[in-house]
Amino acid sequence: MRVLHQLRSKFRLAGFVALIAALPSLNAQDAKKGKEIFDANCASCHGIHNRGAGPALKDVHTRRSEEWLLKWVKNNEALRKSGDAQALQVFNDNGGAIMPAFGSLADTDIKDIIAYVKEESAKGPKKAVVPPGGVSPKNETPDSTLYVLLALIGLFLVVFLLLARVKRDLDRLAAAGQGEIEEAPKGNWIQRLLPGPLARMNPVVLTMFALSIFGILGFVKFYDYSITEVGVQKGYAPDQPINFSHKIHADQYGIDCKYCHSTADKSKSASIPALNTCMNCHKAVQARDKYEGEISPEIKKIYAALDYDPEKPANEAYGKNPRPVRWVRIHNLPDHAYFNHSQHVNVAGLSCQTCHGPVQKMEKVQQWSQLTMGWCINCHRQTGIQVEQNDYYEKLHEKVKADIAKNGDKSKYKDKNGRIVVTAGMNGGLECSKCHY
Repeated sequence: MRVLHQLRSKFRLAGFVALIAALPSLNAQDAKKGKEIFDANCASCHGIHNRGAGPALKDVHTRRSEEWLLKWVKNNEALRKSGDAQALQVFNDNGGAIMPAFGSLADTDIKDIIAYVKEESAKGPKKAVVPPGGVSPKNETPDSTLYVLLALIGLFLVVFLLLARVKRDLDRLAAAGQGEIEEAPKGNWIQRLLPGPLARMNPVVLTMFALSIFGILGFVKFYDYSITEVGVQKGYAPDQPINFSHKIHADQYGIDCKYCHSTADKSKSASIPALNTCMNCHKAVQARDKYEGEISPEIKKIYAALDYDPEKPANEAYGKNPRPVRWVRIHNLPDHAYFNHSQHVNVAGLSCQTCHGPVQKMEKVQQWSQLTMGWCINCHRQTGIQVEQNDYYEKLHEKVKADIAKNGDKSKYKDKNGRIVVTAGMNGGLECSKCHY
């Protein structure tokens, strides 16, 4: 019994020691979790080694106490109003920029962030891995599909001609075996390569026949090209001085088109957004996580055009030498063609995608539609007008009701199925003066 009692005492002591040893690990902060919280809440304004919209956080745990950091992150405004000297100093040093309150974060979350900042501070700044010129290098390997296809066509043509020549020789040998010797065709090398009936044709007639065939095919192709291709820039997608991705901004983040193209529903032109519109977000959003702690090369181009230095205090960040960005125009209408964005957006209620295609999915903007006169006319012939509860078409609505009351199912505003259809073409949308000065 005495031995058993001693063993129990030893096990109890060992368990107590193990519990004491485990306590620090239970309270230890999780830097990995802190990185996740930091990326979700802090990275848009702060870097560890680089300044963003807010100051760099390197060694912040040595400059401020943990208790102070907890209060600052949860409600920095309340800390400032309390007259805290450190809070007022941080506020003034950053040009009066107001940091949002993160009251939803638990103390353990903030401590995890501090642990992550501490760990990254010790590592030192990472070397940026950015391709020359700040953009990903393009694939310089040429697309050889077309060349392979042309080579195969050429090979098949040679094989076809050789097989035709072999067949002709075999036919001659077979005829010779039956006592019906067929003379080899005479003439130039072209005639010798052609099948028998064509080879026996008069060379002049054969040449005129071939020229006529190729001439007709060439004329048809040229006519089709001149009608559908000349002056049509469908698929035109030039490189821009700043690579703006509609896919990221409009699709991934859901930014409304009219936030940037603010005059699309108010003016003839949809307008090119000013860089100050970009800065509404990109003072803080710098995409550092994608470039190993460096500011995105494309955002740097915005800063360079505005002569903006994110490392300086807010009241000194803008320089005196801004310069315009030379955007490349994509959608070009002839000078004699008139198009009004506001009329189509406000009155017709068309979405941007009607003419510009799935622009919200485009990494690089291209001209999606033909924008030819025929393309516009087809749209006016097919697109219905919503005349009910539309003040702009109040008179047209009365006109449609009067015509239906007078003519019934024979009204021009009723289709063969008896449905009321009013298109832009019926309302004068096909008149020359509507689109041409």
